[in-house]
Amino acid sequence: MIADNQSVYFLKLMTSLSSIPISKYIIAATLFIIGLLFARIISQKFESAALKHLSAHHAMLVRRFLYTLILLLFFISGLQQLGFQFGVLLGAAGVFTVAISFASQTSISNLISGIFLLIERPFKVGDVILVKNMTGKVHSIDLLSTKIVSPDNKLIRLPNESLIKTEIINLNYFPTRRLEFTVGVAYDSPLQETIAFIKDEIEKQPLALPDPQSSVDINDLQDSAIELKCCVWVELKNFKTLKTELIKQIVERLQQEGIEIPFPQVVVHQTASNVQQN
Repeated sequence: MIADNQSVYFLKLMTSLSSIPISKYIIAATLFIIGLLFARIISQKFESAALKHLSAHHAMLVRRFLYTLILLLFFISGLQQLGFQFGVLLGAAGVFTVAISFASQTSISNLISGIFLLIERPFKVGDVILVKNMTGKVHSIDLLSTKIVSPDNKLIRLPNESLIKTEIINLNYFPTRRLEFTVGVAYDSPLQETIAFIKDEIEKQPLALPDPQSSVDINDLQDSAIELKCCVWVELKNFKTLKTELIKQIVERLQQEGIEIPFPQVVVHQTASNVQQN
């Protein structure tokens, strides 16, 4: 019975399309094009105004909502010019119900996860996050997926369901961040003086924050060097600049003081018995 009704809906739809004059198609196409341009202009204007009062993410959601709403209204107006009856369209849409029901299971899960992300807000548009060994700047947070841009300018789409189930590191959540890096010095280096030289260079750096206090400690004993760990607090906007400048300053200072920064090497000892056998 349902299949018969759907066939009737399709026959009515095809009959109505064949009887529509070309002028109606032109009017409908014009409405679609005007709606596309109008929706884009109005939504962008509202986004610019919303940025003064809302976050970038919420302003983007306002833009997308208005864009979709305006486009839908013009789309409906165009269909009405063609004489479409929406009761017929809704009936014909029942043909796709079964297929959509199978495909929507994952979509519903992503949709619910997206709502939780919007409520919890572990990150926002513009934040740099680390997830699944991937680092990127958040480009958009949609209901089904979140898109990030990698440092080499690649767009990565992450389903919201996977984000809910995995660990996310937000590198931009706080205004300050601790910069950590290691420096390897030779085993015969005077450690106290070396640490003092590094601390002196940190104190000279104007981008390094005095509070919390920076630290230089022995981190590990490597095969070729004693590894010193340097921890410096810095404002988020100056993170990359400080890292580059500070490492450069430390290397130059240690070279001036005659302290060796060794490269990885292996020392091979040959015994007298091995020499005689050779």
